[in-house]
Amino acid sequence: MAPIEVSATVAATPETIWQTCFEPMKWESWDPDLKELKDVSGSGKCEDGTTCIFAMNDGSNIPITLSNVVKNKSVDFKGGMLGGAVGAEGKVMITPIVEDSSKSKIEYSFELKGLFGSIVAFLKKKECVEGTKGGLDNMVKLSEEAQKGK
Repeated sequence: MAPIEVSATVAATPETIWQTCFEPMKWESWDPDLKELKDVSGSGKCEDGTTCIFAMNDGSNIPITLSNVVKNKSVDFKGGMLGGAVGAEGKVMITPIVEDSSKSKIEYSFELKGLFGSIVAFLKKKECVEGTKGGLDNMVKLSEEAQKGK
């Protein structure tokens, strides 16, 4: 499966987006498929090497590691289960809009990998696309609400 890629312009600064969605780790507030984060390592911050378990709404638990974390700019996440037969990879990039400093662009990509991950992605393509788009929509909504409160 090719990565699902979505993006949106947000009426919020990169700092507000980061504080609202990523630090401390608040992924369950915006990812519609995620019930909760478990066993977040270290200080609980979104930083390189942080590990956690994505406890999904379907009951599965996916160990995840964060990488390429640049505060207010980007984070990659990668993990899997069943010995790599199901893999999950994603990336969030936040870019300020040069022409309007009160706005930013969020780019979010997600992909299921591995033998079973590819099968799940094929069979549940609509759900994967809707989940990725729903995550982006929630990041936008939460960040714009937080920006209005400043």
